[in-house]
Amino acid sequence: MRIVSLVAALSFAAVAACSPTSEEGEASVTVSEAYIVKPTPGRDVAGGGLTLMVTGAPVTLVGADTDIADTVELHTMSMEDGVMRMRKVEQLDVAEDAPLVLESGGAHLMLFGVSPDIEIGETVDLILTLTDSQGTESTLTTEAEIRGLGD
Repeated sequence: MRIVSLVAALSFAAVAACSPTSEEGEASVTVSEAYIVKPTPGRDVAGGGLTLMVTGAPVTLVGADTDIADTVELHTMSMEDGVMRMRKVEQLDVAEDAPLVLESGGAHLMLFGVSPDIEIGETVDLILTLTDSQGTESTLTTEAEIRGLGD
């Protein structure tokens, strides 16, 4: 994982283990366990996940992007009348006391138009778009591991 400094109202960092102390009104974001599941043969739709933790001011995840897919959407899963339903959402909140865990069976990333050339075990850039409480938008780039189904 690499550390990325952003020029904006917030100071974001992607680190593997710990999050530095934030200044008053700023946030430090930790990204870990980012992954994308390789689609089954003949398909170009995949899921993905990660864990976002924030120290300091809360942030909102409003989007994601990667070169290996045409589109990346934020989705939630819920049980309604005994049926699991997936819904696209525009944003997911992250606060110091409420980390955001994106994973299969819950809130997650959905990737459409995924390249058939990706290989299990490689890593790809995943660009996250975040906003602060004033609506200031910043991007953060992290690496996502390509995993096999069920890994």
